[in-house]
Amino acid sequence: MKPELWTIELAQGVGVIRLGDARQEVVRKLREARIDVEDDEEDRFLYVREMDTELTFKTTSPQTLLEIVVEDERVRLGPLPVIGERLHKVVDLLKVADAETVWRAEADDDDQRPTDGNRPLVTDEILLDGGTLWIPSLGLGLGMVRGEICTVCLRQPGESPRRGDGELTLSQRELSARKDLPTYLVRPRGGAPASWWQTVLTFALFGAFGLLVWQAIDYQRRWNAAPVVQGDVMDVQPPPPDPFPTEYTIAYRDQAGTAHQVVLKRADVYLAPKVGENVEIRFLPESPDQPLGPARYRDIAVEKYVPIAIGILAIYLVILIIVPIAQWLLRGKRHAA
Repeated sequence: MKPELWTIELAQGVGVIRLGDARQEVVRKLREARIDVEDDEEDRFLYVREMDTELTFKTTSPQTLLEIVVEDERVRLGPLPVIGERLHKVVDLLKVADAETVWRAEADDDDQRPTDGNRPLVTDEILLDGGTLWIPSLGLGLGMVRGEICTVCLRQPGESPRRGDGELTLSQRELSARKDLPTYLVRPRGGAPASWWQTVLTFALFGAFGLLVWQAIDYQRRWNAAPVVQGDVMDVQPPPPDPFPTEYTIAYRDQAGTAHQVVLKRADVYLAPKVGENVEIRFLPESPDQPLGPARYRDIAVEKYVPIAIGILAIYLVILIIVPIAQWLLRGKRHAA
């Protein structure tokens, strides 16, 4: 892809993508530059995969380009790279006064932002690990993740955010210059855990396992104390002369004298009983029609509760993987719509 396609022109656009152009014109220019675009005019956004760039259009008719958000590291501000750079270096390069900047910690509209001072406290660490520093006079926004610029946002100066979470400060510049900034931003600070949800999730895991173990012990105890009756083997399948039947039809009566029949598998009995012989079976008082053979009741708690424990652990691990990814995506994707 030609280098000029990655050149930023402040207040104008990047490459062939021009702020203020109609949607059809933007798509036409991209295709002329041999950049594949799949356009859905019903969607306000248009993602250009080859450039890792998202375009936001106004809801006017015709739709015109409001904002360009580039994440590809090939983008250049003049001859210099931007993605992956420290914030203070780029601001110094642009020779912009700190008073001309404004932080945006959230991707909400200006007219939805509270003006009565009831905004949540936003620390320097939060801004450098998820905020976007806008320079309205240049129509430039620099999105941050772990202390490095991860997105370049472009708008026309008159359509850039003007209100937010304060301007760039000396303390933020000093923090931006720390060599260990990416590590520092994910380190626990002030005695509080960096990921409180992991602590809560771990306590929940141990709580669930504790409850599961208690239930398993009680369940096995009940089977060990369950009534024992002698069942008569009424049928085997496959029938003789096959020496290894796989199913046994057992007839028995519960303590109330009610007759029952059950089909046990080969793994339910220790030996291979023949028709007319007796088999010892057990059942819980509340479920006399669901007996177990001697080979199963001894390990029934393990058979029932180990799969549940595996399922709980799997859910725990999936959450541990998904939540950090989701947080990273939310921090990295900056839409100051």
